[in-house]
Amino acid sequence: MAIVVGIQKQGDELEQVSADLDELARLLNTLGVLCCSRLVQKRQKLSPGYLIGLGKIQELCALARENGATWVVVDHPLSGAQIKNLEKLTACQVLDRSAIILDIFAKHAKSKEAKTQVEIARLEYLLPRMVGAWTHFEKQSGGHIAMRGAGEKQIEIDRRRARERIGRLQKKLDTIRKERDTQRKQRRNALKVSIVGYTNSGKTTLMNALTHSGVKGEDKLFATLDAAVRAIDPGTRPGILLSDTVGFIRNLPPMLVASFKSTLEEVLSADLLIHVVDVSAENYAVQMQTTEMVLKEIGAGEIPIVLVFNKIDCIQDPLMEKLLRKKFRNHCVISAFSLDDVKNLRTHIFNFFTEQFAEAHLLIPYDNYPAWSLVHRSCMIVHASYETEGFGNFHVKAAPPVLAKLQDFIAIN
Repeated sequence: MAIVVGIQKQGDELEQVSADLDELARLLNTLGVLCCSRLVQKRQKLSPGYLIGLGKIQELCALARENGATWVVVDHPLSGAQIKNLEKLTACQVLDRSAIILDIFAKHAKSKEAKTQVEIARLEYLLPRMVGAWTHFEKQSGGHIAMRGAGEKQIEIDRRRARERIGRLQKKLDTIRKERDTQRKQRRNALKVSIVGYTNSGKTTLMNALTHSGVKGEDKLFATLDAAVRAIDPGTRPGILLSDTVGFIRNLPPMLVASFKSTLEEVLSADLLIHVVDVSAENYAVQMQTTEMVLKEIGAGEIPIVLVFNKIDCIQDPLMEKLLRKKFRNHCVISAFSLDDVKNLRTHIFNFFTEQFAEAHLLIPYDNYPAWSLVHRSCMIVHASYETEGFGNFHVKAAPPVLAKLQDFIAIN
């Protein structure tokens, strides 16, 4: 059982603080922890020793005893000293929002890359919080973020070992990133679309529907950590690849953004972003803003975006769909479970690219296999003939970068 604690600073709306605590409770549920109560304190100045005031701590202790709570989770970053002090007074395990998100990432990491990224992020989180008693991190095998044990004299030793471990993991991750870069180079002539959005907005379900793939979607926060890449339609020329990436959330720990850089590079290499919005969420507008902010932070703010308002089947108000379609005319309002809606979105994606295609007539020698391969993989062939001796004659539509590679074969009319 856990008690969640929110801080309402000057200028903060109580409604948003409450929404953040609702989300924190959902994060805890993802770990199998039930939220039994909550506290909110207005603070103009945060306490360096405890974050919250001593009066509120007394109230917190009483709530913990009444409800049998063993966890206190604060929706604000905590220092090592604050964690230690609060645990001493409350007799509960004290964690902050970042620790909970890191635990969820550790729980859901499946691939070698995701596990390495999460471990780096966890160590980066722990380094400045090594205060008081601490066990050696190398002995930890899963479980919760908070680690307790050996003694004050071990802190510097543990910090040095943590930094050394981070260094080794970074080298391992660099090797994995080189492999991923090689995979990207093999896909460089395909058109690339990335699905982005707030966690649990239905991204993986939509990916599955668009590509007819078996990627598993779950009704959990951060169910997907690895970037999965699939063809929207294997028969389409040029090929269009769709990738599903890690979801975003308010106050995403900076060390996670840094550690998942290679995964997020799938977003940076995209020609188009599909921003999935869960319109059934009461604060979907805030979730949209959060996603937009993270995209700007990672350098993807200039990539073209199609907004996809998902889960419209969960909305009771019949006017909402009409209002969304009127306000966002060039975007999509769908249910990922509707075949017609998914078909319309697929057409919308195709049209986005074909509208940008340029036309060209190409004369390509029969023995130039790379050029022939590029035409058949990355161009829309309007017409082809083989009447000119030694050459194939193609009328194609393609993205300007592809035609630039075929510049030497463009026939001058």
